[in-house]
Amino acid sequence: MNIQRQPACVQKTGVPVPELLAPAGSFAICRAVIFAGADAVYAGGSRFGARAYAQNFTQEELLAAIDFAHLYGKKLYLTVNTLLKQEEMDALYDYLLPYYLHGLDAVIVQDFGVMQMVRQSFPLLAVHISTQMSVASAYGFAYLKKLGASRIVPARELSFAEIQSIRSQSDLEIECFVHGALCYCYSGQCLLSSMLGGRSGNRGRCAQPCRLPYTVLDRQKKPVQSGYPLSPKDLCTIERIPQLIDAGITSFKIEGRMKSAEYAAGVTAVYRKYIDQYLETGTAKVDSRDYERLLHAGNRSGFTDGYYSRHNGREMITMARPAHEKGELADLNFLHEKKLPVQAKTVIKIGEPASLFVSCQGNTAAACGGIVQQAKKQPLRREMLAEQLSKTGNTPFAMERLEVEMDASVFLPIQSLNQLRREALGQLEEQMLLRFRRSSQGCKDHRAGFAGNKQGQPEQKASFTAVVEENGQLGAVLEPDFIRRIYLDSSMYSRKHFTAQLKEHVNLVHAAGKQAYLALPPVFRQSTAQFYREQWQDVQRSGVDGFLVKTLDELGFLDEMQADQESCVLCHSLYTYSDDTKASFCKAGWQYDTVPLELNQKELRARNNTASELIVYGYMPLMVSAQCIQKTAGRCTGERSICYLKDRYAKVFPVRNVCSECYNTIYNAQPLSLIQLSKECRRLHPAAYRLWFTTEDEETVRLILHCVQASFFGHQTIDMASVVGAYTNGHYKRGTE
Repeated sequence: MNIQRQPACVQKTGVPVPELLAPAGSFAICRAVIFAGADAVYAGGSRFGARAYAQNFTQEELLAAIDFAHLYGKKLYLTVNTLLKQEEMDALYDYLLPYYLHGLDAVIVQDFGVMQMVRQSFPLLAVHISTQMSVASAYGFAYLKKLGASRIVPARELSFAEIQSIRSQSDLEIECFVHGALCYCYSGQCLLSSMLGGRSGNRGRCAQPCRLPYTVLDRQKKPVQSGYPLSPKDLCTIERIPQLIDAGITSFKIEGRMKSAEYAAGVTAVYRKYIDQYLETGTAKVDSRDYERLLHAGNRSGFTDGYYSRHNGREMITMARPAHEKGELADLNFLHEKKLPVQAKTVIKIGEPASLFVSCQGNTAAACGGIVQQAKKQPLRREMLAEQLSKTGNTPFAMERLEVEMDASVFLPIQSLNQLRREALGQLEEQMLLRFRRSSQGCKDHRAGFAGNKQGQPEQKASFTAVVEENGQLGAVLEPDFIRRIYLDSSMYSRKHFTAQLKEHVNLVHAAGKQAYLALPPVFRQSTAQFYREQWQDVQRSGVDGFLVKTLDELGFLDEMQADQESCVLCHSLYTYSDDTKASFCKAGWQYDTVPLELNQKELRARNNTASELIVYGYMPLMVSAQCIQKTAGRCTGERSICYLKDRYAKVFPVRNVCSECYNTIYNAQPLSLIQLSKECRRLHPAAYRLWFTTEDEETVRLILHCVQASFFGHQTIDMASVVGAYTNGHYKRGTE
């Protein structure tokens, strides 16, 4: 195995070599995966990583890991792939600076504000966009390139055809997962763990409630199937390596920062073998023993090759057995014997300082020791000299060749030889790492003291907006004067009659004296992007006043279509936890957003909400998935409809399947309601309050609107439980970890 192999070359087949990217939860695992053949390693530091419960690295360990990777010609990427609150944004510069100066190769980010901060503060540091940003089309790639990204990890749900299409339109690096655990949800679009238990996946603390049992219920809430319908099998693409390479993927990513060294290195070694085999010979037939080795490393009811050649499917789900299973793994001790070969020459002449010259990978260093003396009794033997200078110990080096030039009958203390060796190898290591070091020139501390949401701001007049996802809800929300804007959810309209149906609703909204905005879908993949591009002129002619935007792909699309940014509102899925992130979106031209769902009242009061809408009612979407509950249960009709999931505690979660875009939305079992807290809501000074109607019938919508009227305008005490039954305050009181 050639551990000095570089990923930027072209093998015999003429195909560019992809990077093999392995996870590391500790320095020991970092060493193991590099020795197993990884070209790069991704790791988490002490803060801001999406695996908060992993062992992770101390600062000292991470600095050592950066050096170790660089000595072996590899790279190290740091995960900063969580959403940051304002106090954390304030600490980010000091956290990253030592790693930047030391030569960190890239950071992996989810937070839009973090991305902008890194580009501004550390100009030479590459920014990789995490799969948590849910980028799913060439529009997202183009937009993020414009903002300074150098690599994107797209949504795991993309097919080979979609990746190839993006590759043909973008020169950004594409990093895709090839092995490990899969999320049921589009990554970054999941609030299930957060809402159920206060442990946010956006904060690296997912409790994996998707691995728990659920009963599928039909529209009448009758049981259809029980099991684990939200638990995907683990991904394994070892037999898909030719297609992965030919699709133009830059980096093959193995999931598993919380896994053992045996798992990470074992999986890495297998993928290294077949990547090299395909690049050398053009074939990659997988030995059954290697497939068994991957199964023993860990699996869930076997493997799936994921979404690369399918949109979804029951065969991808561990309906009966979601537990992670593993067998006996091969001994990996052989991975710890690899060292960098050093060529050396020592000159030992009487009356002169002892000297040692060393070289490795084109780097040279030299050290001088004590004065060599004439031996009075026992002269230093050549064999002893060579043996002592070859003891490289715990350094990364091994003496491959040592040339000895020495006088006869010389004497030099053993400790002098040891010191000579240590100094020469130490200088060699320093010389090899010198090119990776950076200065602080050009770095800029981004902390500019953003104003925040200060007390004493003038109270804004309480105006309301409403999202409707069912045709029958529209008539009810047209009536109240206090609703000034209606968001028409795109899922209500068929592809065939999209603009005609949209225009009909827009006309009704305008006739009621209100604004009509189109709420774009929660996923904007290639087929969706193509549809909206084809319909764009008709959408504009429909009279819509603006858009509720849910993804970065949609920002890229609207940017290319030169849409009026003043008429766009970012939904809660375009997260703005911090004022710095809000400011980053504003700098990019997007002025209006939605108050995040995962902040508590103290954090919301400290936030600048004057250009933000506060959601005060609605069954909040907990998951958006390419999978289909009804298809998994064998009941797919190809029509937009509702079914339900019941958990262990008999809570019932509505699930809407949107067949025109082929995605599922799982809603919370209880509606969020802050309507009864109108006085507290006013103290947050939002631009408007949003009502989000999903599965409610017209009568329920009218009751909710009556409660709003009584609470916000009549200043009455409202008993929401008498109207909607059990409800939740969301994170308003408790917040998230």
